[in-house]
Amino acid sequence: MEVELKSLKEEYAEQLFAFELENRRFFEQLVSSRGEDYYSYNNFKEGLNVLIEEQQKGEALYFLITNKKAEIVGRINLFSIHRNPCLTGELGYRIGEPYIRKGIATKSVAALLEKVKKENKLTRINAKTTSHNIGSQRTLQKNGFFLHSVEKDAAQLNGQKYELYYYCWSNDSTII
Repeated sequence: MEVELKSLKEEYAEQLFAFELENRRFFEQLVSSRGEDYYSYNNFKEGLNVLIEEQQKGEALYFLITNKKAEIVGRINLFSIHRNPCLTGELGYRIGEPYIRKGIATKSVAALLEKVKKENKLTRINAKTTSHNIGSQRTLQKNGFFLHSVEKDAAQLNGQKYELYYYCWSNDSTII
């Protein structure tokens, strides 16, 4: 499946809110819930505006992942961008349940890496995932991320504890 990364904008609010609602149960199997307040449209829109402001300040890059029909199939974010001493950021992404196991996450991470290498000269990206999220681990590894540390019992999800796997990617081997 071909994917396109579209910069997060207010005009996508309703479509993105619908995507989040449709995939809520699925996402909450993989990551902690965002809480009940997140799923009120007014609160969602306020949060969206905060993200757009962060993006405008250069503190983050937020993208919607869309298919050929311009449907949202996921999200990918580069947040906590710092520019000193080197450009660094934290990666996060989520793919809607109907679209998993189609290579969308792998293609989207690759597309994001291309964007940041060309446009932002980012040199280091960190990511983390839980030990039970094998798909995310594979996505990161396929895109050149390496596992640099493991934190035991660091994540709790639905009453179970999981290890957190910390990954790193760099386009400058001298900073790792």
